[in-house]
Amino acid sequence: MLFDMMTASNQPNSGSNSPTGCDLGGGGWDRLTIVGVGLLGASLGLAAKARGLLRPGGVVRGVGRGGSTALATAQSRGAIDETFTDLAAAVRRGPQEQNQHDLIILCTPVRQFPELLRILAQAAPTGALITDVGSTKVQIMQWARDILGSGQTAHGRTFIGSHPMAGSEKHGPAAARADLYENALCLLTPPLDSTPTTDPAVARLTVFWQALGMRTLSLDAATHDQWVALVSHLPHAVAGCLMTAAGQRAEVLVAAAGGFVDSTRIAAGDPQMWTDIFLTNQAAVLAALDTFSGELAEFRRAIAQGDEKAIRAHLEQAQKERLAFGEKMKPPRRHDAKGHG
Repeated sequence: MLFDMMTASNQPNSGSNSPTGCDLGGGGWDRLTIVGVGLLGASLGLAAKARGLLRPGGVVRGVGRGGSTALATAQSRGAIDETFTDLAAAVRRGPQEQNQHDLIILCTPVRQFPELLRILAQAAPTGALITDVGSTKVQIMQWARDILGSGQTAHGRTFIGSHPMAGSEKHGPAAARADLYENALCLLTPPLDSTPTTDPAVARLTVFWQALGMRTLSLDAATHDQWVALVSHLPHAVAGCLMTAAGQRAEVLVAAAGGFVDSTRIAAGDPQMWTDIFLTNQAAVLAALDTFSGELAEFRRAIAQGDEKAIRAHLEQAQKERLAFGEKMKPPRRHDAKGHG
């Protein structure tokens, strides 16, 4: 089910301009806690600071593993202000911090979420908004319901799923960029008992992502997983298989040019992150693989039979759909202050 679509502005939104009249994501957070400071997490810290999404005196906290260099690298790059290896300590409020606005974002591989959510169920402060950047949602939303409770819990903590469709085959905080999220789409998955168009927590999170320069779209978890299985997870699986197929004859790679390079670029992504994605979206990924296998089988059959008409028809249809898709993907024209294009 598709709930609503909102368009990002080119500048951070402020609470005074929000439709609900409350202090929302643009410039309204006292504390941003980023759990996992790899490419996505560190880029969030850089972007939030660059776009002024913290209140005066606000702080970005990074949470990571002890012994890892990621926290130090993220801090040295200015993505986070404080480092923690204890999630409970990172989110706990002091006596003078009871009225703060807290946003907690899970940026680790998704199969770490249950452990993190159990900690947050005990330690996250009242009123905290919790979200994630995970690429699957049915499993994540189920974990959140089981561990935190549904919707707004008795402790006043809300989990809303997020999936910013941004990233790179590079990983780690050294590759982080403040503009990673600009002009990309963020898919939001509100709780089942939420009304996305009127829920203030959904509004706050929507404005946060829009203030980073993103467009937002709200989907239920099952629709989300079906969509991204086709447009994100399947391409990664295909890129990986193409790379390993060519790798069986490594000598041929000397002849590889732009097409092969472009088609396999994402195969260089983080193996652990992608393992978690495939294992938490099995049904939708298998369905996408079946659809792709059917298309490939038809194309193979046309080649095997020397069916020029079928081959050309397949390629012409693919060309037509790719060109139409390319037109839709063009960014909207921007206008200057005088209204000229």
